[in-house]
Amino acid sequence: MDEQSFLRFDDLQELVAGPLGSESWITVYEYTKKDREKIGYHCALAAPDALDRCLDNTSWDVLIGQGMPGFNWYPDGTRRYFRFDCGEGIEPLIVSRDFYGLKPEYLELSEEFRYFHNLYEDRRNGTFIAFDDSGDDVEVVRLTQEKVQIRSKFLKDYLAARGMHMLLFFEFDRWSPKNLDELGLDKQYQDLREEAYRFVRYIDVLSGVTDPTTKVYARLLGKKIIKGTENYRPSLDWHCKSQKYEDFIIGVDEDGNEVHHTSDEEKLSNYFGKNPGAPHYLTPVFFRKTVMTKYYNDPSKYRVEDGIVYCSGYWSLRLDNNHRDYVVVYLGDLGKLSHKEQLYWKSFNVVPDGGVSDVAFRRGILGQWLSPDEPALAFKAMYERFRVHWRERFGWDLFKPLKSEDQHYWGTLHVPVGENQKEFDDQVMALAKLLIERLNEREVAKYIKVEDSDKGITKFEKYLDVIGFPDRGRFIALLRNLNGLRSGPAHVKGKDYQRAAQHFDLDGKGLVQAFSELLEAATSLLQALDTFTPATSE
Repeated sequence: MDEQSFLRFDDLQELVAGPLGSESWITVYEYTKKDREKIGYHCALAAPDALDRCLDNTSWDVLIGQGMPGFNWYPDGTRRYFRFDCGEGIEPLIVSRDFYGLKPEYLELSEEFRYFHNLYEDRRNGTFIAFDDSGDDVEVVRLTQEKVQIRSKFLKDYLAARGMHMLLFFEFDRWSPKNLDELGLDKQYQDLREEAYRFVRYIDVLSGVTDPTTKVYARLLGKKIIKGTENYRPSLDWHCKSQKYEDFIIGVDEDGNEVHHTSDEEKLSNYFGKNPGAPHYLTPVFFRKTVMTKYYNDPSKYRVEDGIVYCSGYWSLRLDNNHRDYVVVYLGDLGKLSHKEQLYWKSFNVVPDGGVSDVAFRRGILGQWLSPDEPALAFKAMYERFRVHWRERFGWDLFKPLKSEDQHYWGTLHVPVGENQKEFDDQVMALAKLLIERLNEREVAKYIKVEDSDKGITKFEKYLDVIGFPDRGRFIALLRNLNGLRSGPAHVKGKDYQRAAQHFDLDGKGLVQAFSELLEAATSLLQALDTFTPATSE
């Protein structure tokens, strides 16, 4: 851009007349200075009947620092409280908080805007986030002391809901070290008012300024009206899940071709005569087990339990995770997921292979109470029962509760979904945390003679010997070899790991089968110890 265009603001005039305020991210506050240019943005909300009055001039209707509550005093001594000190029908969206040097100043986003979208403030990076209908983070506001941007959709929905418009104020300054003659320019002044914006633009000479870099000064000052979402319908748009439904594979036809059907409950049959001839709400849909990886990998957000997965308190999905080969979900339940989540599940959808697990059938169809039989779920159920029973019987924990920073090991414990060494190592570490690291050595030591060289497993072995547990050899062998497997992820996979790998026959059985059997053995031993009456417990 040449010098004349630069000082005439040809680029910014085009911006104001065109895309300003229609970007995906709208800058509502900015103060930046760079070589020969200053950029300033500010904003305010305006009632429709205040717009003409606001466009009568180019001055900002809310100055930076304004927007606070207070009182108006009248000659007769009366006073009137006002919410915002910026005129009738005008209110701030961004407030600059100033504490007169006693505390750091900062920018604050309108409380009502934050509440309207239920925004969470992440102070680590200056962002405000909402949650979509899948429970995923959506960045809505980016806020620093120099700049504030708001995602257009959220800003315009808020404006529409409030029945307000936004006035986007701008002030652009530019200067040149050349004089007017050198630039080939004359002094200029323009005052332009259009339906959606107004600005003044001028080029002038700075008198009395000794700085040789600022002989000519130019300014573009004004405001633009930003409207809310057209045809905004809060009854449909307000915190409602997507109404889109995906088709899933529910079987094959006589030629072996896949048969798909929508997960929309309104198009499914049920036990009460709805949509006769259509697939039933309880039609089982099959998925590869890798569908669960997403949920295991983010335990701070998701929780996988026996028969259900939770996205915090945002949504949940009933499922059959007792099936040994697949994860099975009923067709109608899939339709309750957000569309984005449906698409995720659809990518793991496979042709049905048999029916639901025996556990899921007897629970869901026959109404029977049944413990899980999938190895990881069965182990976790037994482990929890064992800890409760042991404390009730003896008054102390054989396995101490996990530390808060280790809770994810419990939530993510599962049979690996494939022959993946890293996943196997992670699950070995989780199991070792529960069975070895959380052994209550202090309490165990009260019942045995402890040598200086004794470690946790050795102490436990002596304790099992003292109480006369008949399966102590098998239990200790399992723990020592589990500890050997843990030495792999924790250190170099040396002799201890190789010895443990041979014990569990990792090469012959594969990682998935070996870990399943390890969990089953641990569950069996905990059950045996749970029902065992010790020779002494005092």
